[in-house]
Amino acid sequence: MSPFEQSLLMWAITGIASGAIGYLLAWLRGRSRRDTAIDDGVRVLLLCELERQQREMVANGGIADNESKSRAQTVYDAYHQLGGNGHGTAVNDDIQRAPIARKP
Repeated sequence: MSPFEQSLLMWAITGIASGAIGYLLAWLRGRSRRDTAIDDGVRVLLLCELERQQREMVANGGIADNESKSRAQTVYDAYHQLGGNGHGTAVNDDIQRAPIARKP
């Protein structure tokens, strides 16, 4: 292979590799944005579920049995893993501090 052909081949390989890497990086960035949107949506839905469980507890006279507390903690753990804090923590704490039965 002549030096000119070798040079031409190297330019072609470099161009193809650069294009492929650029495409891969753009695809990864797009996927990351989509994953972030999905995470945000799931976090909001988990917070809504915690708030629903809190409303159920209030409607039940402020009582949260062990099963309710366990469900709330499971939802909160997933919420927290997705970066949720603040309000969701307060809602979960409220449920966890509730008595499990009415006082006689």
